[in-house]
Amino acid sequence: MTKQTDALNDLRRMTVVELDDHLSKQRRRLFEVRFQQATGQVENHRQVREIRHEIARAMTVKIEIERGLRPALIEQAAARPVAPKPKPARAPRAKPAGRLEVPAVVPAAVPVAESSEPAQEPTREVAEAVDAQEDVDE
Repeated sequence: MTKQTDALNDLRRMTVVELDDHLSKQRRRLFEVRFQQATGQVENHRQVREIRHEIARAMTVKIEIERGLRPALIEQAAARPVAPKPKPARAPRAKPAGRLEVPAVVPAAVPVAESSEPAQEPTREVAEAVDAQEDVDE
């Protein structure tokens, strides 16, 4: 038998859980080899091709199981229900400190400080501006 046939037969002997685990390991290995290849650390450039073929074989066997082409594995999978792996709990992120909110200052809303000094008489220019504003309002 050939190398590919042996690899396929080994995959067909695996349970569904083992097959999923094998598939995730191969995908991780492919990521690592591609990363090494990008940094120039890979000696054998055919590794990427071999890993991709291994992933394709595993997915083929998985599709055979899903479509009912392998009844023995379906019965075996039904006998042992597979619970999804729980994701590790993450601590909630602390919100970054926000910027200080400075309210808009409205001149009418600003309280006037009472002083003990007598109030100054408005200048002539201010009095004329107030009179002009009153004329516009009427």
